[in-house]
Amino acid sequence: MAAVATIIKNGCILTGTGRVIARGFVHMEDGVIRSLGDDSKRPRPARAEVIDARGRYVLPGFINPHNHFYGALALGAPLDAQRGFGERLRKLWWRLDGALTLEDAHVSALWGSVQSLKAGVTTVFDHHAGYCAIRGSLHTIAEAAKIAGIKASICFELSDRAGRRARNEALAESASWIESVRASLKRSKRFPFRAMVGLHASMTLEDATIEAASEMMEHYRVGAHVHVAEGQEDVKATRRLFRSTPAARFAAAGILGPRSIAAHCVHVDGKDIGLIRRGGAFVAHNPMSNLSNAVGIAPVLEMARRGIPVVVGTDGMSASVAADARLAMVLHRPGARDARAGFECAAEAVSEVAPRLASSAFGHAVGRIARGARADVIISDASPRTPVGRDNAAQHLMLGALNSPVRTTVVDGRVRVRDFEVDGVDEQYLAKEASALARRLWRRL
Repeated sequence: MAAVATIIKNGCILTGTGRVIARGFVHMEDGVIRSLGDDSKRPRPARAEVIDARGRYVLPGFINPHNHFYGALALGAPLDAQRGFGERLRKLWWRLDGALTLEDAHVSALWGSVQSLKAGVTTVFDHHAGYCAIRGSLHTIAEAAKIAGIKASICFELSDRAGRRARNEALAESASWIESVRASLKRSKRFPFRAMVGLHASMTLEDATIEAASEMMEHYRVGAHVHVAEGQEDVKATRRLFRSTPAARFAAAGILGPRSIAAHCVHVDGKDIGLIRRGGAFVAHNPMSNLSNAVGIAPVLEMARRGIPVVVGTDGMSASVAADARLAMVLHRPGARDARAGFECAAEAVSEVAPRLASSAFGHAVGRIARGARADVIISDASPRTPVGRDNAAQHLMLGALNSPVRTTVVDGRVRVRDFEVDGVDEQYLAKEASALARRLWRRL
């Protein structure tokens, strides 16, 4: 008979709540964590799959608060060099999202979901753009995520760059997806997907589009997932066209509320930071992508100091929240001339703020190893080499567990990655399928 419970034993459990169990177990059943504690008190139900962590770190699954699955097929595309951020948008991303088919979106999302699970990400906030195939695109992405077994909040990137007709179709797709999620949640609160209203940067949004997005947010009581001042181009264009900063424009329209994610926020000033704080939005810091695009370094330490909840995302550049978190930990030290700068902010972003964001969005405890929380648990391939306790748990997380690959990933109590292999997905076949689609996509580009 099939196992009805999953138990991880013999692990060094960093619960994310401050509690540390140096040698403990986690008992998961029916999608939730039933119990945890010292290994000597481990339950032994008759029908259970038991995974021996062999002393390795056991953590809550990571949460990626800003991602773009749709960029998976862009790797290595033979395009002209892009010197600045504006050129990268025009020559790569806007050409790409203007050529993606629904099949491309499905395979990109499946590939991205698989890579996320392998990186220990159990919940992702994805931001889709695909102006060649709008209708049904969010449902297509959800189908791919469901195959992989990852939880996701999904939205479509509203923009006026493709014209009014495409903008209207994107609004319709957003509403269709939100309605679908609402209907599914009436049947089961454990439905693994959520919806937000997605927006591109201020520089590509007319006032009427922002107003329509704000009305949709209010009507459905959902947050926005929006790009804010990622590059100087956005700030300059917004000042020229609308006599405002991107943050001030979004704040005035009610976009930056407590359910919302403001991605990047690289070029924000003190007044902008105050507006974001008053609105209550989460700020998604994407350090690897920001450096790669040469747009700058977001002032997240100042934001965190002023009470803005900061989370760390990947912007679709990779699936590894751990890699971006480690970069965020050290990024500000040379400028601050302080070897401690950034550590606390990065550690809290991963272990405290991101779980708060996901728990609010999904309506149940996410990102914690605690009784009653969703059973999203990972096993790092690293083992602690020094004593672990409440006082140094953050150091073990950032400098120990995050430095190694993820061996096991459990989502809602179901083992999705076992000894580095994703369950139920043939990665080699998927890679071949993605490669064939990429060749056709590149010809269209």
